[in-house]
Amino acid sequence: MLSTFETSAFKSLVAEQEVVQATKFQGRILEEYSQYIFPGQRWRTPRSSEITDFLRPLCLEERVSLDGVIQGLSVLKGEESVHWADMGGGRGLPMRQLANDTEKSSHLAMTNVDLFDYGLDGLDSNELTMLEKITPGITHEAAAPYLIQADVETVTLPEPADLITSIESIQYINNPLAAISNWYNQLTDDGLIIISTEHDWTSWMRYRQAPNAQNSDDTPAHYLLQAFKEAGVAYAASGEIDFENGFRPKLDPNRISNLVIKKLPDTQMVVNSPISEVWVSPHSYKAAYYEQPTVGSEPLVKIVPTTS
Repeated sequence: MLSTFETSAFKSLVAEQEVVQATKFQGRILEEYSQYIFPGQRWRTPRSSEITDFLRPLCLEERVSLDGVIQGLSVLKGEESVHWADMGGGRGLPMRQLANDTEKSSHLAMTNVDLFDYGLDGLDSNELTMLEKITPGITHEAAAPYLIQADVETVTLPEPADLITSIESIQYINNPLAAISNWYNQLTDDGLIIISTEHDWTSWMRYRQAPNAQNSDDTPAHYLLQAFKEAGVAYAASGEIDFENGFRPKLDPNRISNLVIKKLPDTQMVVNSPISEVWVSPHSYKAAYYEQPTVGSEPLVKIVPTTS
């Protein structure tokens, strides 16, 4: 399904990302998603983080994983289906894996949002054989999730989502706060957003007027977390896992790689500051420069009651 938001800006974004994404495999599997979100859980002696502790009550397994979290959401929903939307999901392999588990997929609706319809095109026979060994049936057409070809910043989902994930994709987004706002506003009450990268993606949200922002609290990331805290929105963030002795490193808002947000019922997220510039690194990561709010102006981010 193609987005209806096909303006010249959208077409430019597609052309830009077609070049950027051409060298990438676009094929992470469910286990790799879990390793990004819960990096310490795959160790022989698991290590935790704020993210792990936040999502542990949902997980039905001894080790916390995305698969376990989805199963936990399914239990909470009872007979209702869990809607999982993956932003920038590439080939949609994690969803294909779950589609082949009859017990799990029977109450699971899955939507992959990406600029491109990768499917399994470009994979050679050895890669397809490997995928079938991991999950028999994963390469069958019936396993493919519902695809929306759209910009994740502006996409409109077919129904509210119980879970929205963004794994290794937010660094390519022009306006990450607008994307998070769009996702938050399309969650069900108590729904979850999980954002995960290998690098400190919040350090790429900046104010032009604050050149030393990385060494202060005056940054977009700081105000994002502050808005959640002031509104009573439950969240967890981490930049690294606990140390071997169990000590938890102090969180720096500008060094976050993983963020989980839980939708506060009957609220919506509003971003009041536009971006003034987007700078692209040699690795094609994007730094979004926001206009810094002035005295008396609306804060950068607000959580407000849902309008009727």
